[in-house]
Amino acid sequence: MAVLKHLLTGIIVCLAIQTQAQIFKPKTNAEALYNQAVQETKQQHYDKAIALSKQALQEQPDFIDQQLLLARLYLLTKQYDLSRKYIKEVLAKNPKYRDVYFYAINVELSTGRYTEAECYADEALGYFPGSLDFMLKKLGILDAQHKVYRGNEMAETLMGKYPEDTTVRNAYIEHYLVSGKYYQQLGNTGMARQSYDKVLLVAPRNQEAREASLAAAIKGGSYQSALDQVNEALLAHPGNYDLLMRKLGILQDTHAYAEALSTLQEILRRYPGDAKARSLEASLKMEAAGYYANTDPYTLYEGVLEKNPGNREALDKLIGYSMARGAYREALAWINRGLKNSPNDARLLALKMDVLEGDRKYSAAAALAQVLYQRSPGPDLKERLVLLQTAGGRDYLAEQQYDLALASFESALKISPHDTTVLNLLASTYISQKNTTAALKVLDQGLNYYPGNASFLLKKSGVLADAGRYEEAAAIAAELATRFPGDQQLAANLAEMRLTAGRTLMRAEEYDLAKQQFEQVLAVAPSNRDALDYMINLQSATGKPDSALYYADKALGYYPGNRDFLLKKASVLQEQHDYNGAAAITGELMNRYPYTLKYKTAYLNSLTSAGTEYQRNQQPDSALAQFNQVLAINPKDSMALLYSINILNGQQRYDSALNYTAQGIKYYPGNDMFLLKRAITLENKKDFAAAALAADSVVKLQNNAANTDYRDYLQSKTLKNQFGLYFLHSSYDYSDDKYNIATIEYRRFIKRGSYAVQVNYAGRQTGNGLQGLAEMYYTHNPKLYSYGMVAYSNKTVFPQLRAAYSIFKTFKKEIEVELGGRYLNLDSTSSVSGVVSIAKPFGDFWVNLRGFVISEASKNYTAFNLTTRYYMNRRQDYLQVVAGLGTSPDDRSRLVNFPHLSGLLTHSIGAGYQKVLHYRTTLGLFGTWINQKITDTGFQNQYDIYVTLQRKF
Repeated sequence: MAVLKHLLTGIIVCLAIQTQAQIFKPKTNAEALYNQAVQETKQQHYDKAIALSKQALQEQPDFIDQQLLLARLYLLTKQYDLSRKYIKEVLAKNPKYRDVYFYAINVELSTGRYTEAECYADEALGYFPGSLDFMLKKLGILDAQHKVYRGNEMAETLMGKYPEDTTVRNAYIEHYLVSGKYYQQLGNTGMARQSYDKVLLVAPRNQEAREASLAAAIKGGSYQSALDQVNEALLAHPGNYDLLMRKLGILQDTHAYAEALSTLQEILRRYPGDAKARSLEASLKMEAAGYYANTDPYTLYEGVLEKNPGNREALDKLIGYSMARGAYREALAWINRGLKNSPNDARLLALKMDVLEGDRKYSAAAALAQVLYQRSPGPDLKERLVLLQTAGGRDYLAEQQYDLALASFESALKISPHDTTVLNLLASTYISQKNTTAALKVLDQGLNYYPGNASFLLKKSGVLADAGRYEEAAAIAAELATRFPGDQQLAANLAEMRLTAGRTLMRAEEYDLAKQQFEQVLAVAPSNRDALDYMINLQSATGKPDSALYYADKALGYYPGNRDFLLKKASVLQEQHDYNGAAAITGELMNRYPYTLKYKTAYLNSLTSAGTEYQRNQQPDSALAQFNQVLAINPKDSMALLYSINILNGQQRYDSALNYTAQGIKYYPGNDMFLLKRAITLENKKDFAAAALAADSVVKLQNNAANTDYRDYLQSKTLKNQFGLYFLHSSYDYSDDKYNIATIEYRRFIKRGSYAVQVNYAGRQTGNGLQGLAEMYYTHNPKLYSYGMVAYSNKTVFPQLRAAYSIFKTFKKEIEVELGGRYLNLDSTSSVSGVVSIAKPFGDFWVNLRGFVISEASKNYTAFNLTTRYYMNRRQDYLQVVAGLGTSPDDRSRLVNFPHLSGLLTHSIGAGYQKVLHYRTTLGLFGTWINQKITDTGFQNQYDIYVTLQRKF
């Protein structure tokens, strides 16, 4: 009993040590290193961050976020080639990783490789269509390359989609400023002015655009336009020295010396100490005098008026000459001089109105027209008043001064309530203010006067659509399209309206209602690309690939060879599991556009999907052919390599599988997956030594429990020897005797099984017993194996001779059947037994029922054992429960009493647990209770404890 206690204590200590080692085993933490690298990056400690990142990648080579961080760090430190390396690695693993495209674009822009930057932008927009960030990036790339026309198109698209977005407005302004400068450098002042005018449309107060536009106008000889711009700027900044000096220069260049001198006097009045202005006074007068000499009528009439201020003819001539030359300020000065003497002079007031109109001061002109109309109402003056109020409103509207614009248009409408122009402009102003209610009220007012007016109806339709009232808007648009069947613009407007409604419903996930909108578009415009595109997407998204395919074919009927529709059709075929059909399309696209990555990727995806489908259908050769096509195009395709390895392993073509693993290791030296596949292939090949070396390399790359366990398993397969110690302790409630058996065993594993020799020792009052035993397991083929055993002893304790043989056959559904025999000789008594058993696994459970027919001294007995095991840890460990009836010839604890137990009714039940440590050390502890009926009312009990220890080496 003391020996048993010491043995159990030793086992528990060993288990505790190994458990502690497993619990406290240090683990590398690539994620912790990554987090440290992020913090160092934030503090701009880039070298330290790079070192931490490299360390993290050594721990976990496939850490994609870490690779992206390295790409960023090398970009920040201007190591562009290294940054490109990690960018490409991230894209190879996940081409939809959004952030990597920003780094890719920035790297190429930083090195002046604009074409590559544009390719990355296009690729990003392919994965993220309509992305504002990538569209802005592309606009910047186009500007850097001076691709002005494409840049204009992109800028207008952005402004159309995001008119209120500040970032877009700034990008739009910046683009046209850049294009304006570019045209200025080329000497194309006309195009430069167009670019700057685009800026001024959205940012009227942009100083840079104003200055540049003015310079372009002067350089191009458009002095009147330049003068208008300066005068407009002076309204916002009256008395500005630079503006006044610029105006003076323009007037001098156009020989408008009278106004030039007037402007100079204003400069001197505002800046009396300015030396430059004073130096210009004499030279400007001399230049004017030389220009006019004595031939200029203007000078002559001016002289007359100086001598006779009341001379009306001279005054009228001076006003006329000033207006003819476009010198409206000068003309206005003469008119105001006349009005001082005759404040109510209707003709001077009318002239002043004309001058103000010519000078584009429409509101001031309208105020005079109002005064004149009140004095003398007439149709001509009424029309003039409405026109001036409308013109003034237009100016306010252009400057986004909506309240002043509304006041002008409403004043005009009071005078002329039926005026269609005023009604339209008033409605447009309310629309600009997004005042839907007021806009609809004005439009309805116009439609009351002019029922069926196309302009009002079209505008009302647009207002309703903007308000989300798509059905009402579409009804009006449909009516207009019916009335004017040849008007393509009206048809396009109706289509766009329904498309907008459909897009809105799609965002709300109202897919059926969205389909109805697109179907209505196609009913009147069957070739509408957007509607066809949306229908394909919707049908596919709602699980109707057949309908999606119908619309894809329909789209290709209108647009044969269209890349986008071909790719969509391939996507639908892929969804229908027609991978070969999809591959045919994507393969053609790849051949047509060999440098477009998305077509190559789509083709490879189709081939890979076809291969996996063949695998599922148990067609490995066809699957392998597909994967070979993938590898012919992209030898680095990791999925094709892995699938090919799996198929070849399944076909037991291990050498070919090893070739593919070598290819994978070559292209992905830091990837543990291919090393693991190599280990598995070598295991299948039964080359356990090489497999164990490969598994050890996996552990060095990825030191986790699963990999370590697999390495230990393979290493155990290389061990051919096993040492075993067994101890059986039996006690009885009817005797003080203890029956102990100690066993030492050596086992040798061979290719077809194993053989072993044992020495059993037992001490009794009658003497010490020794028994030698030899046994063998021999595998004939994967379905058939044998077990044989022979034992011989000195008869003191053990039977003098024991022999056993069984043959085991595995049938379908893993049913195993045993047939065998046993021979036992003890105290001149011989026993011969026949044995039959049946076993079957049920998941993690294994059940075995064994029966014995025992013949002893012309008497026959039976015995039965039912064994149930629950396996764990890759079927290495198990819990066991055994129930028995009778005494079997395989029961070592009762063989010493076998003759006395023959024929007794015996019940037994036992339980045990076996644990395997690292596939080398096996520990077992089992207990059994045996109950024997010795008389009609008498029973005796036996208790067994069995401890096992085995170690491979």
